[in-house]
Amino acid sequence: MPESYPARRSARRAFVVTPYILAADGKLVAELPDRCPRATATTQPRCRVAAHHQRKRKTGPEFALLVARCDAHGYAFTLYPPGYAPYRRQALVRVGPDGADMQRDETETFERSFESTLFEAAVDASQGRAWAREPGDAPGEQWWSTQGRHLNLASRIAGVAGSLSDRMREAIASVLSVDTLRLRELAQPVGYRSVGRAVCTVLGRLGGNALAFVRLLRCGHLIGHWGEPLHWDPKRHALERSPFSHPDTATPL
Repeated sequence: MPESYPARRSARRAFVVTPYILAADGKLVAELPDRCPRATATTQPRCRVAAHHQRKRKTGPEFALLVARCDAHGYAFTLYPPGYAPYRRQALVRVGPDGADMQRDETETFERSFESTLFEAAVDASQGRAWAREPGDAPGEQWWSTQGRHLNLASRIAGVAGSLSDRMREAIASVLSVDTLRLRELAQPVGYRSVGRAVCTVLGRLGGNALAFVRLLRCGHLIGHWGEPLHWDPKRHALERSPFSHPDTATPL
């Protein structure tokens, strides 16, 4: 069971991540899965999934998200693009809506690769850049209190929060392919700069790419902050729990 952590009631619900592809008319269209989160290998009746409506968001992806519905199970669910978790205003990692890595030039820095993501707060903290404490000094929503909340969540996802149990830290280390002992060593920070540096150490091990997003998304589920991520692979027609595994070992639904 995930450790206790303040989260929305919907954190218990599994959600689907799917590529959004650019159509001929210039709009991004979701790859529609042929099964819903309630599907299992022996599910009866079989899923009947169809597009239901578009859901506009004031924050997050700059395009409407598709809400699908399975008539067989009476279940509606939003299709999230790679990079995002439910209700997140920021992506975890900067990837394209189709799941491909963002085009980067040779001059792109580690700092730039996490700009406008959840982990921007940690990158700034690692450099001693505290977000604004006074009205009128904050660009966008870069407030000190916001930086603190983002740092708290980022440190838990990265496995370097001191409050995590050994068992949880070990599970996160396994998903991130990071040595558990190293995470324990990093989980001793005092002050926001040290927390930021610890998070960035883990991020540097992962890299800012689509593979990193999938692993970090699963860690967010482990700590109980959102539901289980299910990833639709349109090429294999598979709804998977762990698409970062080798195709022969991934867990399909």
